[in-house]
Amino acid sequence: MPYYIYVIIITLLEIALVLNVRYLFSKHPLPTLVAVIIFLFCLIPPIIKMHSEPHLSHFFTIYTAFIFSVDLMFLIIMGIYYFYFRYYSRDEKQSQADYIIVLGSKFMTDRIPPIMMSRLEKTVQTYNELKDKPFIIVSGGKSIGTDRTEASIMHRYLVEAGIPDERIIIEDKSINTTENLEFCSIKIKKHWRENKLPKILIVTSEFHIPRAKRFAQSIGVKANFIPSITMPIFKWPAMFREFTAIIWYYRYTIETVMMMIIVILICTFVP
Repeated sequence: MPYYIYVIIITLLEIALVLNVRYLFSKHPLPTLVAVIIFLFCLIPPIIKMHSEPHLSHFFTIYTAFIFSVDLMFLIIMGIYYFYFRYYSRDEKQSQADYIIVLGSKFMTDRIPPIMMSRLEKTVQTYNELKDKPFIIVSGGKSIGTDRTEASIMHRYLVEAGIPDERIIIEDKSINTTENLEFCSIKIKKHWRENKLPKILIVTSEFHIPRAKRFAQSIGVKANFIPSITMPIFKWPAMFREFTAIIWYYRYTIETVMMMIIVILICTFVP
């Protein structure tokens, strides 16, 4: 097969992979991982051929090697995220807590969505298991589709589940995970009266913990995380959204790496 036709086929496969990655990943991440790995192996022969035959176009060499490098980078990020997702899915029994923070999730109506419901159920379970009852901070501002705040809807559920109203603290200004953690830490600082540091537990979905933990560390919040297990039908689409959120959070680092890759390839393949 002529090399240029091979490159065109690779380009079409890359486009197909990009267009279908959401569908594949939303069903289960493993098909996407397998597809990317197979695609990377398909890129190796033309890169070797171009490097060994310098009379061929340097543009195609750089183009093919760049696709390989970028796909490999995203594969590594995806693999790391999947590893941490599995690692943080483990549920360790907690013996003590002063505060339980429940991170919010978007509400489309006044009804609690399944992902948020699993977080609230885990919160109630954790609260009931602790001998010394902690304060619970429900965190979340207004969502699209409802005039009520996420925190107020969560507060209503917890009260109906038997949690005393005086043990619930409402944080209803935040609109994302970073603000959830920042505003809750402010609430704790104002509320806490003892000299020692409070013991904090954060309840959120298992797929959300890697990013939430990174945010907590960046603002100096020391806490243990409690995973709420999400139903598979909702978990895989949520994992894809979480993966894209991680990419967006590290976008400047990724863009810098991509520019470095281009420079290295030009220096390698252009005489």
